[in-house]
Amino acid sequence: MDWDDVDEEEMKKEEEEKRERLSWINIRSVRLEKARDNPNAKSYFARPPDELEGFDRMWVAAIDAPCLANLVGVFRNYGVQFADNFADWEDQSPEDAHWSIEDIASFKARQVYEATGLPCIASRTSFEIEPARKVEVSPNAPGRVPVANPRVQSGYKFNNIGDHVDYIVEALEPQTDPSRVTRFTSCLCYYDGEMEVLDYGYCDCDIYFSNSVRTFIPMAHAITEMCKTLQLTFGLEYQKWLKQKLQTAVGGRGGASIALRDRVLRDAKVLPNDIIDVSAFMDSNVDVDLMDDCAKELAERFTQMQVKPTKILTVATTGLVIAIPMAKYLQVPVVYARKERNVVMSSTYSAAFSSKTVGKNRELLVSTNHLNEEDHILIVDDFLSSGASQDALLRIVDDARATAVGVGVLLEKVYDSGRQSLSGYNVPVESLVRVQSVSEGVIRLLEEEGASSLFQKA
Repeated sequence: MDWDDVDEEEMKKEEEEKRERLSWINIRSVRLEKARDNPNAKSYFARPPDELEGFDRMWVAAIDAPCLANLVGVFRNYGVQFADNFADWEDQSPEDAHWSIEDIASFKARQVYEATGLPCIASRTSFEIEPARKVEVSPNAPGRVPVANPRVQSGYKFNNIGDHVDYIVEALEPQTDPSRVTRFTSCLCYYDGEMEVLDYGYCDCDIYFSNSVRTFIPMAHAITEMCKTLQLTFGLEYQKWLKQKLQTAVGGRGGASIALRDRVLRDAKVLPNDIIDVSAFMDSNVDVDLMDDCAKELAERFTQMQVKPTKILTVATTGLVIAIPMAKYLQVPVVYARKERNVVMSSTYSAAFSSKTVGKNRELLVSTNHLNEEDHILIVDDFLSSGASQDALLRIVDDARATAVGVGVLLEKVYDSGRQSLSGYNVPVESLVRVQSVSEGVIRLLEEEGASSLFQKA
């Protein structure tokens, strides 16, 4: 026996029984009937969601009007726009007062879906008063005295909220125990033609504090639970529109660039000769998590190239903070140039450059055993200023007859001539953060293209 077939048959049987049961419900919405007869309704409900406002789904509601703002506010964070709300449902027969809130909510959701073609969230809230507890009280006791009136002692249940809730509470409250429990139960039903989901919210309240306004509490709970359920069901992403807008605003740059910008503005200092001191997080005190995130983002910019790098070439020791984690993501070895020859470097490629940081000419040395003509070299460093050190590395690559495929740095001083000085090598240059100026000891970063539109409508 195929249990899947048995389950499917059972589900079909349950669905048929439910349809038959719901066909006896007579409640109606005048607005929904007008929508059915309106020739323009089809195009109105078929309109696309407002993408400029961050919506990517269009649904419709059938809940109590005072609770609509809560529903709209919760689901807009997940890109759901509600085309309309049909809240004017009224009972048409005495039997309608005896249906379960599940059946009423399901009936409303299905009716609205059939009329609009949109997934619908419908609601129904019930109100209950527990039977009065029998209390033995001395005849001479002050205060309220229990009475034998069966209307006072009986329990009550209504499958809808309205003025009748306030009327009965006002009538019973003077004659009954003020702590007598009342319960509001809200049922939300989601229906899209294929799937039906029910979620609930509850509020227990002493009769002394009970009134129809308490309906907001179970409705809020039910809306939250329904949102959680549908988030898992459909993979709804919280504030997806804002993340996309942020991504567009920073010109395709990721969170690592933003985090690095924040650290530069907060912790970096300007030293004499306009030297930027980043020792608080990149040099003598390395934020390894930040460097790892930056390496991942910078590496991704070089993974789309036709020619993949086979090695990373950097300068010891400052360039290693970004070169080593980048090598992990690119799965290539790191070769670093020394500034002084050691005993194991018998044969080297060398290139001289002028260092602004130390204020004198330096020389970079790379062992000839580490580079060959088959290599595709990615130059990686912490700063791009005048471009002198990167130019020296590119000359070493040329001496080794290898091929340079790009230059990647964490920080670029755009007011300096580094990018222009490297333009003759015809290789892409990528930087995570661009420094516009350091005048008067203040670091100013270049506003990335699109950032100014972050909080503006497209």
